[in-house]
Amino acid sequence: MVDEIRSLAAQVSVIVPTIGRPESLGRLLDSLVRQTAVPREILIADASATGDTASVASNPVWLQRGLGIRHLCVSPPNAVSQRVAAINASRGDYLLLLDDDVELEPNRIEEMLRGMQSAPNVVAVVADISNQRWSGPTRAWRLYMRVVLGLRDGEWEGRVVGPLLRYGFHELRERPAMMEWIGTGTTLVERGAYDRCGGFSDFFLHRSSLNEDVDLGIKLRRQGTILFWPPAQLAHYHAAAGRESVAILAEDDVYNRFQIMRNTMAIGAVKAFFHALTYVSIETTSNIAGGLARGNFENLFARAFGRVKGLARAVISLTH
Repeated sequence: MVDEIRSLAAQVSVIVPTIGRPESLGRLLDSLVRQTAVPREILIADASATGDTASVASNPVWLQRGLGIRHLCVSPPNAVSQRVAAINASRGDYLLLLDDDVELEPNRIEEMLRGMQSAPNVVAVVADISNQRWSGPTRAWRLYMRVVLGLRDGEWEGRVVGPLLRYGFHELRERPAMMEWIGTGTTLVERGAYDRCGGFSDFFLHRSSLNEDVDLGIKLRRQGTILFWPPAQLAHYHAAAGRESVAILAEDDVYNRFQIMRNTMAIGAVKAFFHALTYVSIETTSNIAGGLARGNFENLFARAFGRVKGLARAVISLTH
């Protein structure tokens, strides 16, 4: 059985968008070399302004150690378009979606393939993150989910609820669990399901493309089961290079949520806008409460400005 699972690695295409992070990319590639099931190919969609990342990707040491890497230049920078370019150039039956600042445990790909084969109609397997806990809801969001959505504490785990709220699993889990969303830096996707669901949407703002993971997860759920698979582990180090400003990230967050609810989930425009407004109100309230508790309001106004701009973009989009 082990040999059968490992042989499936020859059908895995690793999809990595990157921008200006040569050191973290090198650590990721080193972790791929050490896999018990080495993938068929690695496609690096590079939107960096310099050639440092290309130098890392083209280093002959990777081929000597058994990795087949293809380096693609993608411009302008955009996480979704970079992933799409790499996926379009890939040949595997499975797509391993990774960020460029993660490192995989040696058995991670083998375990994800095991998860993919563990039950009928599994279309995606999500790995656990070994160096951090899943983020949980704030008190304000817990109150909203309890009073407005009627959810008891913990019933939100692994789900997509309200204005695209999605949370992981608060307690450490040893057994697989069904999920309603994916992380685009932690997930193995069955290629056929990706193609059938239409892949990534094209309405995302800027290069950060926030919430593209929940959007694709919603589409994949219509094709089959998404499994959270605890034996598959990776570490995420959140490299700072290449990120947009706080204000732009906040704008993307709100506007993209609105577009997903309106288009992917087919929620009416007014209801989708109300959900987006609710999100802005409660999230900003949580930020203020957190700032009061810490005595630090850093980035509060930048976030608020970005969220208001995202709402304005949503209103403008209704007239087009």
